[in-house]
Amino acid sequence: MPKSFSTISFQKNNMLKKDPLLSFEKISKQWLFDLEHYTNEVLYQKPSETQWCLAELFDHIIRVARTYQLPNFNNCIQNNIRKGALKNGTAYLVFDLNIIPYKKIRMESFPTKVARDFNPLERDANELIEDFKLFINEVKRNATLLSNFDKKTKHFHPFFGMINAKEWFSLVEIHMRHHSKQKKRLESLKLS
Repeated sequence: MPKSFSTISFQKNNMLKKDPLLSFEKISKQWLFDLEHYTNEVLYQKPSETQWCLAELFDHIIRVARTYQLPNFNNCIQNNIRKGALKNGTAYLVFDLNIIPYKKIRMESFPTKVARDFNPLERDANELIEDFKLFINEVKRNATLLSNFDKKTKHFHPFFGMINAKEWFSLVEIHMRHHSKQKKRLESLKLS
C-alpha cells in the first residue's frame, strides 16, 4: 500500500494560508488515491463495534462538508450572517497559524440535527469512490467563489466563533487533516 498522507499533532501547513484550494487538492488527491486502492477488507475493518471503519470515515468527511461546511461557506458568500461569539483562541491557532491541535470531538457536542447529519453510513466501495470524486468537484466549484468575498461577513461556528467564508472553506481540508491520524490508524489495522 502506498504511503498515506499523515500529520503530527500541532503540525503546521503553511500552504493553507496561501491557497486553501491548493491545500484541499493535495490532501483530497491522496485520500482518493488511497480509497481507490483499499481492499474491501481494509475499507470495512473496524477496531471495535463502536468505532468507524475507513468507509464510514470517508462518508463522514463528505457528509460534514455537504451538510455543514459548504452551506455555511455559502451563507457567508451570500451575506447571510448568523451571529454568535467572537472568533476564539482555537480559531486563531487553526486559521491564522494553521496549527491543528489534536482533540477528539464528540458528536454529542453538536446540535442534534447536525450530529445526525454527520453520522456516517457504511457504503459500497464503488459508490463511495464515485461520491468522493463528486465531493472533490463540488469543493473545487465552490472555491471559485473565494475570489470575491467580504472578509467581514461571518457565520458562527460552535467551536471557533465567528468565521468568514475563506475560513469555512478551509474547514473542509482542515477536517480531513484532523481525521488523518484516525485514517492512518484504520489503515494499519491487522485483519482478524
